[in-house]
Amino acid sequence: MPVIEAAEAAAVAAGVAREAFAYNRENYMFDAGLRWARFNTGYGFAIAQASQYREDISDLTEFVVTKADTYHTVGTICFVLNFQLIMAGRLGVHGPSPPGWLLGLYWTNICGALCFLVMFTWMAMHAGARATAGAAHMRTRSVRLPIPTPSMLDQARVTGNSFEKQRLQDMFRIPFVKPAGKETEVDPETGYQVPASDRRIPKWFNDEKLELRKDQGGATQDETSCPEHFELYRGLQEEWWAYDVYSRIGVTFFFSHWLTAASLYSMCHIFTELRCMWPAWTVVPCFVTAHYGILHLEISKCPRQGALNVPMERIVPFVPFLAVLGMNIDYSVLTPTPFLQGFIYFLSWVGYVIQFLWSLRLLQLASPQCSSQDAPDLPGQPWAPKEWPVPPAFERSVYVVAAPRTVDPTQPCILQEMKAARVQGDKIPQKKAKVCEASMLPWKLFRGACITVIGMWVLIMVGRAFEMVNGERFLLKQEGRVERWPSHMQPWMAPWTRKGSRNEMCHAGGCDRRLSESETELAMAAQKLVTALTPIAGALENSARLPSATPATSPKALAATEVSWPESFAPEYLASLDRGLAAIARKEHRMALVDLSSKVATSVTLEGLEALEEIIGAASSKVGLLLTLSSGSVAECSGTFAAGSWMCSYVAAPKLPTGVASATVARTATGGYRAACTFDGEDSVVLFELTPELSEWAPAGEIGLPSADIDVTLSLSNPEQLVITMGDGSMIKRDLTGKHQTKQMTDPTSSPSKFHGGCCMGGNKIAQLSSGMGMLPKLHLSHSH
Repeated sequence: MPVIEAAEAAAVAAGVAREAFAYNRENYMFDAGLRWARFNTGYGFAIAQASQYREDISDLTEFVVTKADTYHTVGTICFVLNFQLIMAGRLGVHGPSPPGWLLGLYWTNICGALCFLVMFTWMAMHAGARATAGAAHMRTRSVRLPIPTPSMLDQARVTGNSFEKQRLQDMFRIPFVKPAGKETEVDPETGYQVPASDRRIPKWFNDEKLELRKDQGGATQDETSCPEHFELYRGLQEEWWAYDVYSRIGVTFFFSHWLTAASLYSMCHIFTELRCMWPAWTVVPCFVTAHYGILHLEISKCPRQGALNVPMERIVPFVPFLAVLGMNIDYSVLTPTPFLQGFIYFLSWVGYVIQFLWSLRLLQLASPQCSSQDAPDLPGQPWAPKEWPVPPAFERSVYVVAAPRTVDPTQPCILQEMKAARVQGDKIPQKKAKVCEASMLPWKLFRGACITVIGMWVLIMVGRAFEMVNGERFLLKQEGRVERWPSHMQPWMAPWTRKGSRNEMCHAGGCDRRLSESETELAMAAQKLVTALTPIAGALENSARLPSATPATSPKALAATEVSWPESFAPEYLASLDRGLAAIARKEHRMALVDLSSKVATSVTLEGLEALEEIIGAASSKVGLLLTLSSGSVAECSGTFAAGSWMCSYVAAPKLPTGVASATVARTATGGYRAACTFDGEDSVVLFELTPELSEWAPAGEIGLPSADIDVTLSLSNPEQLVITMGDGSMIKRDLTGKHQTKQMTDPTSSPSKFHGGCCMGGNKIAQLSSGMGMLPKLHLSHSH
């Protein structure tokens, strides 16, 4: 019986063992399949998460690049707009230049806009290029897909005979009778396996964790953990975030200056060319409203708490209103008075002071400032770490989005968990963004632009103060031509803030407009009109063209007279003086006094004339000699001359019109002046008069010439007698009273290469100069001499 019982017990035990072995082996093979599936699933999740991380880098980079591209597009358009106002739409071309006080405001604003335009365009270019390079660096070196190697795949796969390597207690464990062992881990101090939890698992599961889990010594995740790619990218953003920020601020500063400049340009065009008033008042509010709205949107809060914060951004948009009021008065029909001119200057100085304070405010608004703590990271809001000194005034408008410092704990980083150390002892700390001082080179460059604009306003204010003391534009030569296309076709209206008279802008047609309603001004205008039209009427009665005037007398030949000239002397003009005949050189400030009895010429230096001015005409006067200069000025040499020099001084008279080729001036009996001028490319001699009642030369008549292609020299022997000498030797003596004949005289006995000026020596006596190649100048006289 005992043997039978023992055999039965052995059979039962063998059956139980066989079933237990089969059960545990089936569990092992099932877990082996789960091991392979878990390996592939884990790496599949890791690859998907790594792809998401790469998209994170692309999203953060494309955000910066998209902004930079937008700034480039805006900058390209604005370059065209800016240069249109500077070049194509330049003021003073089609009409008189606007007043200097307004041009100071306009040009400083438009040039300040250009400064910030170049600055923000180049900073945006740098930010976009650097962000693209940084993203490419991270995507190709740091954030890669965790693809398992073949050896890792082999290690993850198990075979059926590996069950033989398991412990006997795991092979023959009876379910529900013998529980499985607890989950263990390696004790870092002893190196032995110790229970890790109360979880009951077979040994092969612990072996699976040890074999398949990569131990790279990484830190384990906690609530403060952040994916490494965010930390690395936030450190990389140090390279370009400042360029991104200041390119955005530069856009705001550019439009602030450009909108003011565009408003000032519009009113200049409307007043000087369109000659309207109300359109200027309708245009300005559009620019002011846009300017105010942009600044209100961009500047979100005070730049520095506790500091001096004058909100100039609420004031500077209204500067064009001051300018349009000043322009309205400057171009109005009001009588120019010192009070009105002072009021205009007062308005301009208020505008200058506001613009100067605004330039200081710009420097304050753009100043960087570090925060004491991170701002809340809210959806849809820009966020930057506290280490980035973003200007507080623009922190909500620069739209900077940095890589986050923390993430939602429910979003674990599989890559970081896979690299975490199995041993909780010595472990590598989690990678963090590099700690370094923020790169503030963009701020230094931008600060230089702000300081430059401040210096521009200081300079223009100093210049304006000088102009007000010295006189508007008196350091520059002024134009004096009466007719200049298209001003003679479209007469323009000029301001009176320079000399107190609109006639000062005659060269641009300003004197063609008579804006006065008082009877006194009307009477003065009528008197000036009568004075100007009387000589013209007389000239028209006697015909404007010389060949059809009273018949000319028979030509009389002039005899060449040998004269002993000073060495290297080339005279071109003649004038009859009481002491002899004066031959004057054009480029040298020198003349030769010819003694007609001895035929000897004495050299005399003309002192007191500007070195660069040439003499273009000469005429005798009661006190000496009147010279016409290439600048349009008139000089008079009077008194006695000794030691070979004669002192000359400029006449207190306005300059002749520009473009004069030849001219002569004589003093009239009423104390005024009469001038005869020729202009390049014109076939007539234009007469001008200047009376004590007129402040500018007024047209007085016109005398026709045979052709516009011949050289002409003029000489007024007296205010009523004009001698016209032509390059072919013919001379015309014209009585300007319109009563008498003309005479034409030539010298058939000589054939010089060129004839020069001539003059009348009283009665019918004529003198003329000529020169030839390699020949001394010749003096031709009437036969009576």
